[in-house]
Amino acid sequence: MSLLSFIKLGPILSRRLSIRKCHNVFGIKDLIQQERLDNFTVSPLTVKHFDMAVEVIKKYYLHEHVLVRARNMNLSNDRAVDEYIISLLKQGNSLFVKASDDSVAGVCISFASSPIDAKNLRNYAFYRQDPNTKDFLYFTAKLQETPNLWQVFSQQKVFEIKMLTVLPAYRRQGLAVMLVEKSKEEAHDQGYSVIRMDCINQYDYKIAEKCNLQCIVKFPLHKLRGINAPYIKRSSEHNRYVRVYVDARVHPDVDIDRAEIKKKGSHLETLLE
Repeated sequence: MSLLSFIKLGPILSRRLSIRKCHNVFGIKDLIQQERLDNFTVSPLTVKHFDMAVEVIKKYYLHEHVLVRARNMNLSNDRAVDEYIISLLKQGNSLFVKASDDSVAGVCISFASSPIDAKNLRNYAFYRQDPNTKDFLYFTAKLQETPNLWQVFSQQKVFEIKMLTVLPAYRRQGLAVMLVEKSKEEAHDQGYSVIRMDCINQYDYKIAEKCNLQCIVKFPLHKLRGINAPYIKRSSEHNRYVRVYVDARVHPDVDIDRAEIKKKGSHLETLLE
């Protein structure tokens, strides 16, 4: 190409470059993501959806749960786990997202808990026959009160985002973030000052951070111990870290210094009791 031709093409190339730059400024990926989300709607989980929600949670959330995998639990006919999930749904704080063709894309189970709920769950677990189911429920109760956020923030109830899953065909489209954000809105509209989300795997904590929740404590799973034995052994391949994320509109009554927690195990042990 001659120098004269290149000079004539200069304004055209400049316009093209400016268009590409404009896309970068506005974030073409964000625009595409928003367009995708417009094809989905979030709705409350009502009684007619309970069976669907239990099936989805067991198949896509609990199937990947760290304790379920460690114990190789078979949840297909576990009525105790079904009853526990339904007890959460009955409170009416759970949501699901559906696509434009009315197919279910994801489920988020939330529950506003008080200190008595963990005690009630522990009592319910005591009468279960299957040792794995018993430990799963004990584990859930122990995690719910670790740390004791009702005391930390001086609240009678804490809104917990307990179980969150998106079906594989709909993942990586922002639906999990959409469900958490909507759950936060519902919690604030009902007057809850503290929202909690416990994150165990490498995916859910990223969702919590995208939704501007703050990690107040992080600890390995072997710190959660059962009555007679740990739920997850220190040497287990399933011994992952738990990150407790919080959205709080009140100041804590005790100082939780994340830097100090990392430096001094004694601080963490205090939180775990």
